[in-house]
Amino acid sequence: MERYALAKVALGKEAADLVICGGKLVNVCTKEVYDADVAIKGDSIAYIGDCTHTIDENTEIIDAKGKYICPGLIDQHVHTYESQMDVVEYANAVVPLGVTGVVNDFYGECVIGGIKAIRSSLDIAKKQTPLKIFFALPMPAYYQNLPFYHVGHPTEEEMIEMMDWEECVGLNDTFGSKMIANDPKMQRLIDEAQKRRLEVCGHGSELSEKQSNAWMAYVRRTDDHECTQPEELLYKLRMGMYVSMRVGSGCVEIPRLAKALSYADVDTRHITLNTDVCSPLRMSEEGHLDNCVRTCIKNGIHPIDAICMATINTAECIRKDDLFGSVAPGKIADIVLVKDLVDFRADTVIANGRVVAKDGKLLEPFKRAPYPEYAYNTVRLKREIRASDFAISCNSNTAQKVRVIGCSNEGIITTEIHTEIVPEDGFIRPDTERDILKIASLERTKLSGDMYTALIHGFGLKSGAIASTYNPHNQHMTIVGTNDEDMAFAANKLVEMGGGFIVVEKGEVKAALPLPMYGLLSDMPLESVVEGVRSVYSASWDIGCVLSEPFHTLAFVGLPVIIGNLKISPTGLVDVWAEKNVPLFIEEA
Repeated sequence: MERYALAKVALGKEAADLVICGGKLVNVCTKEVYDADVAIKGDSIAYIGDCTHTIDENTEIIDAKGKYICPGLIDQHVHTYESQMDVVEYANAVVPLGVTGVVNDFYGECVIGGIKAIRSSLDIAKKQTPLKIFFALPMPAYYQNLPFYHVGHPTEEEMIEMMDWEECVGLNDTFGSKMIANDPKMQRLIDEAQKRRLEVCGHGSELSEKQSNAWMAYVRRTDDHECTQPEELLYKLRMGMYVSMRVGSGCVEIPRLAKALSYADVDTRHITLNTDVCSPLRMSEEGHLDNCVRTCIKNGIHPIDAICMATINTAECIRKDDLFGSVAPGKIADIVLVKDLVDFRADTVIANGRVVAKDGKLLEPFKRAPYPEYAYNTVRLKREIRASDFAISCNSNTAQKVRVIGCSNEGIITTEIHTEIVPEDGFIRPDTERDILKIASLERTKLSGDMYTALIHGFGLKSGAIASTYNPHNQHMTIVGTNDEDMAFAANKLVEMGGGFIVVEKGEVKAALPLPMYGLLSDMPLESVVEGVRSVYSASWDIGCVLSEPFHTLAFVGLPVIIGNLKISPTGLVDVWAEKNVPLFIEEA
């Protein structure tokens, strides 16, 4: 919209295209709620207040009596591919819930398809949807699982090239642990980003107060979405850091962190909200960022503060508050009308000045665009997998002390468990009574043939196996099973499917969700993806799984860097913070 046209509407010299009348404005700039109309011209807001002088016979009127006028919600940290939906279906899911912007990096797509996959996804999103993609450079794709795996892209030069894309707002998941270890590559990317006044979106998992000080001393301005404890939230806020509180799949921290705000009298302007990893099933049942707002309010945060966290705080954090995050003159007209501030649910969603959704439903779904050929047939193994590939041999039949990966519903931080297990006929076998199962990681992009099998506790399977071709950061194939035959069957079926989620038992597929694009994304509509996720979850529970979101927990067990303790990769078991492979048998150390 030509800006002087907005000024003419404000002065009454030209009529507005759309006026929201009779509502109560939630002013996130002043934290006030008061009666006000909103006049919109094109895709932008022209006037706030009594808008009588902006209306003529061609102006569309929205009666907002009994409703609150709020800014569109902005997710401060999410990886849209982890919803198993392409960016258009993702928009179909979240826009009717009031989400009009997301900070996203397309790092899953990048690992498999390179930066051309990011460019394609950004272009599709812009052309097909009104959802704003605030693109943050995919640091997880750049580092991937180094030193335990890397596909070779993106390169440092490609990362710097993308900094100059118009959609770019900063670096994503800028690992604090790498910076304080004096990693020169990390420092160069931070320096290049800050030269361009881009946000350094951080990742400070499990950093102590001393380490956080060191991180902030170098970066000076950053945010962190990995706080898990109230005291951590407070010391990071006191350093001037933005802290993003999360409700995601397998990582629900807002209830715990909100307690810190209930007993500490601190300003919330540096707190934002995010969904990070959000399965389509969670979206369909609980909501998205709107659920984060409701969860904050349920845990004692004032409704206006919670709305600010999901709007203006995020816009300020990513330096986009000149156009987004508030209902004010000159801003893009991304607006949500709600009937109840406490039970925050979108009644009407306006994006780019147009009504796009009412009562939680899109007026017209956004149309999917074809993906490039290189997005398909990306799940490749060197050869067909055999049951014997998962054998764990042992030279003794006496009790062996072993390392076991520990996971739970409590979050995505894994533990290292030491226990004893008695081999049978020279092999370590799963023990379902003790919930000690096999887990395997298989490299699936470079035809290297690399794979490794270890042990895991926390899934609870009593039979069969579950497997996936999605995991941060390198997108290996990961399998958990009670027997080698079902694990091999699952691996080979995933190759046939082109990737996805699968549950098998006794050589039969109990449920599967194909993800043929990059081995990460479905090509089905939203409702089908939701049903597919529901079916594989249900089948997992039927064979004994005790995890609420098993495939997302499984994904992070295969992330051998940055977060958690003991993990797995195709190179072996990984001690995350020592950054080295460790043996399964402890006496071998």
